[in-house]
Amino acid sequence: MRRLIAALALVLVATGCGNTEQVPPTRAAAGQTASPVPTPTPAAMTVAQARARYLKIVAPYNTALEKFETAANAGRSLTSLRTLARKVAETNAAHATALRAAAWPPQVHTSMAAMLTETDAAQRQWERAGRAKTVEELASAVRAAAGHSGAKPASQVRSALGLPPYSES
Repeated sequence: MRRLIAALALVLVATGCGNTEQVPPTRAAAGQTASPVPTPTPAAMTVAQARARYLKIVAPYNTALEKFETAANAGRSLTSLRTLARKVAETNAAHATALRAAAWPPQVHTSMAAMLTETDAAQRQWERAGRAKTVEELASAVRAAAGHSGAKPASQVRSALGLPPYSES
């Protein structure tokens, strides 16, 4: 047994795991939880950076929404509309996550928070539309989602960033 311990100690020292320096005890070593290391908060973007970032984030959602609207106006099948509604839900969730992760300039914080509140409410409805069993159920979910379009706060964000009003292509 002594040989095993001696051999293990030799291996640890040879591989650099045998630190011989005295390290002062820490709270964690004494059985206490160490304080988490604070993570730095990213600096807010400039308005120019925020303008470009905002457009990049919302573009996939806007595209998916426009495709859904075009298909609905063309009278596409329930199956097709459900698929497109799921895509709207997917891009809506992704853009909400990206919008929350960005360090926006202070002048858009309030309107961005309002926009995200509406985005979250619309998300539930787009998911419901994506599962609709009937055209009526799908239409009901889409109307409910439209009630949470976030158009007013999104318009305020765009204005604060110096962007023109949103226009469907």
